[in-house]
Amino acid sequence: MENMSSDPPVRLEHLDREGDGRRFSPSAGRNQQHIVDALVELLPESGVGLEVASGTGEHAVLAATRLPRWRWTPSERDEDALASIEAWVRHAHLSNLAPPLRLDLRDPWPFDPESLDAVFASNVMHISPIETTEALLKRAAKHLKRGASLLIYGPVFLPDVPRPAGNRAFDHDLRAQDPTYGVREFAAIAAIAARVGLSAPAVRSMPADNVILQFKQP
Repeated sequence: MENMSSDPPVRLEHLDREGDGRRFSPSAGRNQQHIVDALVELLPESGVGLEVASGTGEHAVLAATRLPRWRWTPSERDEDALASIEAWVRHAHLSNLAPPLRLDLRDPWPFDPESLDAVFASNVMHISPIETTEALLKRAAKHLKRGASLLIYGPVFLPDVPRPAGNRAFDHDLRAQDPTYGVREFAAIAAIAARVGLSAPAVRSMPADNVILQFKQP
């Protein structure tokens, strides 16, 4: 499968930066508490988790803080993001937060099959080609333990639900930027999950017309 490492990173917002190298995402500042609250409710008390496309690293620090019995590993493919995550890891001093992995979702993951208790991705599907979502679900299906979860946060067009105006406008803007981007249809994602052996996704509503999709490894 084609490697995406040479693709430019997608940034939809300005990232502030501290002198120690940490970057701050305005959207992460708004949504990270809601996201991690959901992770705490949806995940067991302990386990080994991989966060893919971790961005600045802010979600990873909060997740590791709120899930102290988890071993949480952030990852990224973008060098600037990796530097920010490394700075956040140094700043947090959390024994259960691992240094970030350099990871392209389409490349093989450096984990044994059925070795992860959770995989988490935030705001990935709509700012990448659909092949990236396919790779994410395929790799997660390979590396999750039986009964473990893949959790994906972001905007999704749900069946039998009116499409929010904000998400429709966002989808239009994304496709104008790159025709391979866009808010994904629930049915298309569920079809990919079925092909790779994951359960149909359960939907948890989140603020600002976002959702968390939870897929299980049967």
